[in-house]
Amino acid sequence: MTLGAAAAASSDGKLGVADLPRRGRLRARGVEAAVALLIVGIQGTFFHPPQWNQSARLAATVAFVEPNTPYTRSFRIDGLKDGDRLPTEDWAASRGVFYSNKAPGVSLLGIVPYYALYYLERAAKLRPRTPQNTLINVYVLNLWISVFWNVVAALMVIRRLPRFGVHSDQGALLVALVYSFATLVLPFGCSEWGHSTAAAFITLGILSLLEATPASAVLAGMWFGAATLTEYLAGISLVLAGVFFVLQGTERSKQSWRFALGAAPPIVILLIYQKVCFGSYFTTAASLSNPVFMQPGKVAGLFGAPNVAIVYRMLFENERGVFYQTPILLLSAVGVLSWYRSSRRGFAALAIANIVVYLLAISAMDGWYGGATTSIRYSIIALPFFCALLPDLRAFRYRKTFLLLFDFAYSTLRNGALAFNPLLASIGVRGLGPGGAIAVTYAAALGYLVRVALSDRSEVGAAVSRSVDPGGHARIVS
Repeated sequence: MTLGAAAAASSDGKLGVADLPRRGRLRARGVEAAVALLIVGIQGTFFHPPQWNQSARLAATVAFVEPNTPYTRSFRIDGLKDGDRLPTEDWAASRGVFYSNKAPGVSLLGIVPYYALYYLERAAKLRPRTPQNTLINVYVLNLWISVFWNVVAALMVIRRLPRFGVHSDQGALLVALVYSFATLVLPFGCSEWGHSTAAAFITLGILSLLEATPASAVLAGMWFGAATLTEYLAGISLVLAGVFFVLQGTERSKQSWRFALGAAPPIVILLIYQKVCFGSYFTTAASLSNPVFMQPGKVAGLFGAPNVAIVYRMLFENERGVFYQTPILLLSAVGVLSWYRSSRRGFAALAIANIVVYLLAISAMDGWYGGATTSIRYSIIALPFFCALLPDLRAFRYRKTFLLLFDFAYSTLRNGALAFNPLLASIGVRGLGPGGAIAVTYAAALGYLVRVALSDRSEVGAAVSRSVDPGGHARIVS
């Protein structure tokens, strides 16, 4: 039982954290700390320098914060897009000036920390506007924009997923490990792409939606709204989650207005941003992109008709296919049955609907393959639904098969999509020796966590032999 599960049990009059042996509590905290440190370590060590995508997002942040320029307190990137600090061709042109062609969530998340970084560096007599210091600041910003939220998502999965009657505590730990280390969240969290941040928000939205309380309905709306503010395509999940609330019977449908209330702030921010920058509440940045990337005659210059053949390639194609790179997600099909048999069977339908609609929407784009990357990155925001559908893998009969699938996914993503941090190289940490030592250390730590999750002992000890989740479903925990 994890800390979160124990706390939930305590609130229901059952065993709480304080009732567990001290050694068990420390081990639970130790496992969660290990997961958090491993995410920070990998995504910090294998940081990706910014390319067009990240530069477009961060140029808006930099333009807004840095004083004494024609663009101060605006999101215009005119002075940065052709320079040597954050060059990019991912721009949107509006009324003769230039903005990022991305949803503004990442740009907005970066404002407060970059403001602090900029003025601290100025106070220390440093020059934050040099290319080298800009790269350092981009790295530090990513620790907040991507890495922090990936940690939050993983820890919340560990603590809250067991409450819903489908996963044991150790099963939830395995879901968190798969999500964090055996999917595209791993490499794309190494830079400010926005995809993994939106996926983290969707993960938090899913957990809040499953809680089925008035307060959690507000939080679910807020998280799905934040995902939409960060990635336009995540609006699919916002809409489908709203439909889910409306269709879930009388009591649940009454919470739909709370869901809408939670979603309102991020969506209002998005609409105001679009009005200020593009002159209309409903004109998106992507629809004004560099003409090189636009397709005349398509919706917003991007979307044509869904293509089933492309969907097949997205899932099964060699090298880039979702199931080729992360075959462990094939087990999500088995998990659908577990959710169907639980009291939350409607969630299985919601998750499947999200996956299907995302695949169809992405297949309608000419750039469905993700551009000059190693993976189909647009599918990252569907990963929380794949992972939530995973069965309780601790009870999976063929554990060696699971380990093989996990190892293949982890090694494929690490070798094919991770790049050694150039900031480490600049201080002499470079080459196969240090890189190999770091990789082995991380692999050993990850192996320990997988062993804990698949072991027969609960990570907080054998304090109890049985527990009941808030929905009334009995489950063995030790």
